[in-house]
Amino acid sequence: MNETYEKLAQNLANAWVSGGTIALPVAADAPVSRLDAYTVQDRMAELIGSQVSGWKVGAAVKAVQFFEGHDGPLPGRVFADRTFQTDGVVLAKHVNGAKAECEFAFVLNDALPKGIGPLTADDIINKITFHPAIELAATRFAPGTGGRATTTFDGVADNGTGSAAVLGEAVLDWRKMSLETMLIDACIGDSPAIQAYSGIYRQNPVELMAETLTDLRARGIKFEPGMFLLTGSSTLPTPIRQGQKLTVQFGDLPPLSLTLQ
Repeated sequence: MNETYEKLAQNLANAWVSGGTIALPVAADAPVSRLDAYTVQDRMAELIGSQVSGWKVGAAVKAVQFFEGHDGPLPGRVFADRTFQTDGVVLAKHVNGAKAECEFAFVLNDALPKGIGPLTADDIINKITFHPAIELAATRFAPGTGGRATTTFDGVADNGTGSAAVLGEAVLDWRKMSLETMLIDACIGDSPAIQAYSGIYRQNPVELMAETLTDLRARGIKFEPGMFLLTGSSTLPTPIRQGQKLTVQFGDLPPLSLTLQ
C-alpha cells in the first residue's frame, strides 16, 4: 500500500474509534478503483482491530445503485462491539450523519462449499438462518470537504459506510415466506412511516448474499459459520438523530428497534 492510502486508512480508523470525522481526500489522493478502495478498507479494519461479527452490503440492487449514483455494491464489515440484539442502543458520538436502514440478515450456520467459483442461492439456502435487522449507516468523511463529491470508491474505503447493526430473533420457517414482498412497517419516533422499497428496488436477498459472498471469496476473505450478512436496505435510508428511536416490524414478526443515544 502506498503512503497516501496508508494515511487515509489510519485517519479513517482513528475517526471510527473517536467518532470524529476527517476531510474527504482531494481527488489526487482518493482511491480511483475498487481495488484501491478495498485496500484502504481492509487496512482500516486491521487498524481498528475489533472482532468482525458479520458483513454488510450497501446498494446491493442494481436499481438502488442507479438511484444512489453508485457503480456497484458497497460491502463493509460489521464489528462485534457494534452488533446488538433486538433492541440496540448506539451512542450518537460514535456515528456521523447516521441513517437507519431496515434489512434482511442471514447467519451462516455451516461452512460454505469449498472452491473459488461463484456461489448461487442454492449453494447457501440450506446453510443460513434469516433474522430481520437494522443497519445504521454513517460516514467518517466531513460534509463539504475535499472540493468534490464523494464517489463509490470513497464509500467502499470507508468500511462501505457501515457503522452498527441490530439483529432480531431468528426465524426458523423463513423459507416459506416471500421476503421480496414482505411488508415492512418502520418509523422513527412519531414521524410518518419510512418508505419501503418495492418492485425493482427489491431482490431476493438470498441471491444478494450469494453474490456478496462470491465477491468476498474473490478477495480472499473467509466468511465463517456464525457470521451474518446484512443484504442491503429494503427501506429508504433515513436520517436518525440523537435521542430518536427507530422501531420496525417485518410482516408479522416480532418488532425490533434501534435508539441513537
